[in-house]
Amino acid sequence: MTVKRGFVHSANSSLFFVYCGLSCYLGCEQIRRTNIPSTPRKRLDSIPIATALAVSFGTLVVIAVVTVLGISLVSGLANTRDLLIDKATAAMDAARGDLTDLLNPAEEQARYIAELIYSNELDVGNSEQLSNFLVAAVAGTPQIASLSFVSPDLNVTAGSRKTRKVIKLNAKTDAIALSNVEKISSQQSGNWGPLIYVPALKETVLNFRQPIFKDEKFLGALIATIPVSAINEKLLASTSFMKGTRFVLYGKDSVLLQQDISNNATHLLKDGVVPKLSEIRDPILKKIWSPERTNLQVLGKQAGFEGHFLDIADDGYLYFYSTLEGYTDKNLIIGYWIRDEDALIELRRLLMAGLAGLAIMLLSAVVALVLGRKISRPVLALSDASRQISRLEFATVKSLPRSRFKEVDEANDAYNTMLRGLSWFENYVPKSLVKKLMESGEALSEQRVVTVMFTDIVSFTPQAESMKSGDVADFLNHHFKLVTSCIEAEGGTVDKFIGDAVMAFWGAPEQQEDHALRACRAALAIKSVIVADNAQRRANGLGDVHMRIGIHTGPLVVGNIGPAGRVNYTVVGDTVNIAQRMEQYGKTLSPDQTDDVFTLITDATCEAAGPEIKAEKIGDYQVKGRHDPVKIYRLT
Repeated sequence: MTVKRGFVHSANSSLFFVYCGLSCYLGCEQIRRTNIPSTPRKRLDSIPIATALAVSFGTLVVIAVVTVLGISLVSGLANTRDLLIDKATAAMDAARGDLTDLLNPAEEQARYIAELIYSNELDVGNSEQLSNFLVAAVAGTPQIASLSFVSPDLNVTAGSRKTRKVIKLNAKTDAIALSNVEKISSQQSGNWGPLIYVPALKETVLNFRQPIFKDEKFLGALIATIPVSAINEKLLASTSFMKGTRFVLYGKDSVLLQQDISNNATHLLKDGVVPKLSEIRDPILKKIWSPERTNLQVLGKQAGFEGHFLDIADDGYLYFYSTLEGYTDKNLIIGYWIRDEDALIELRRLLMAGLAGLAIMLLSAVVALVLGRKISRPVLALSDASRQISRLEFATVKSLPRSRFKEVDEANDAYNTMLRGLSWFENYVPKSLVKKLMESGEALSEQRVVTVMFTDIVSFTPQAESMKSGDVADFLNHHFKLVTSCIEAEGGTVDKFIGDAVMAFWGAPEQQEDHALRACRAALAIKSVIVADNAQRRANGLGDVHMRIGIHTGPLVVGNIGPAGRVNYTVVGDTVNIAQRMEQYGKTLSPDQTDDVFTLITDATCEAAGPEIKAEKIGDYQVKGRHDPVKIYRLT
């Protein structure tokens, strides 16, 4: 049996706030008063860095400030170019996002129904079932005008959003429909076709065609259509770019959308689907590809779009545009045009300010380079070391040397003291958890659906009684290293060690949609490493290690639990108990366990993990304290 996707996350020990507190260590002189011992060192004669900077750069700053004030009116526009690029890029991205948000669901809906057909959940031969699915799909996707299934003999079953009914017809006499079906049947995957004018709708539509094959036989095609009017409404509803006029071209010579201009159906029909550039009323857009255009080299490669300038009737215009591929047989070109006096004059001022500032910057750079290199070296060293600390790379960080600058020397001394303290904390605080909490932000207690795992070594207690205490510790450390590496490789967090058992969970603090799948993959990885480790143990004359694993997915309270000073980031709830009972129930199902790893998962985990995971159904298990039994699967 297969397993579904879910959520995966983890949480362990408390000391996240200890890390946050220690980060302040770097800048506080009080650290040197802590109980952490430090090696006394002889003080060098220090020079305050403030004095050095004042003497070195005071004169330079005066000259720079006086000069900058003289050109402040021009240099105030220095950021206009970047602002223009950023705004145009943002507007283009927003338009692209609006289009893809509108079109992608239609593609996804067609592919989803195709998957239902492939999995035999939908029978295209069952007319009533097919009709219900098509109408329901159209109802859940407002932008789709119709969703149709066309059989090889051109019997069409279409769910219409406008009528909220199923339309059935036969298109055998339609030569265009016959040609389109033949083309679709020769394709192995879905794609967007050319624009089509639909007389019944009195407008042009975009269409996604998904061929359906089963046992290498063409069963028909799913066709989802989106009217151009829906695209116009979507794009025209969003904010336009500055004072520009928005447009969307179909290829380079046809117009899909003009801002504030609606094309009637008869005009759209004039040349098949959408009007040509030569047919529109906008004289500026009509001349967009005029040979007299000049590319805007000033934009550089950093802009995520193209642009050019064009002089029309003694007025200058700027065109900005980018290409969207894959949604019709031609590329869609999304863009704006804008008068140059609204934008280009700012760029000219930018160039003037840049030239004036460049001369000053070169003069300042020569002086600053000579004086600043010696002053900046210890500061840069401290900055680099601090970045390594912020990444929790304590093992690779070296102590900072002494400095002749008083403030830098004191900061280095505090840093070295902090590094010794953090090196000890690293042995007790899970670094992976701290990084996740730092990325996800504040760890407030909340209810989430997570996946919990319990592992246990079979008959470890009698084995440990015959081992020396040092050997027991070495064995457990080695075993925990194998298990936790598999858990953390799948994004899980080890919550705690309970004797020879490990508790871990997925789905917090970071959101993981596939947490159940990750937990199952981690269990399979644990099995692989235990099998390999047992082979090595047999080669060394030692006995095999056998494990039981229990996994359950369900709602829990996750977050910081415990009083101040003893806070743990952990999970609390019945899901933990069920996961542990799954592990313990393995003892009942396999009292004389011969498998290296015996893993039980609940139906909740199995369903959430998805088809990637294979599992064998065992049966129902009545969990203490729960009214309904739990369905159990064995992970294979």
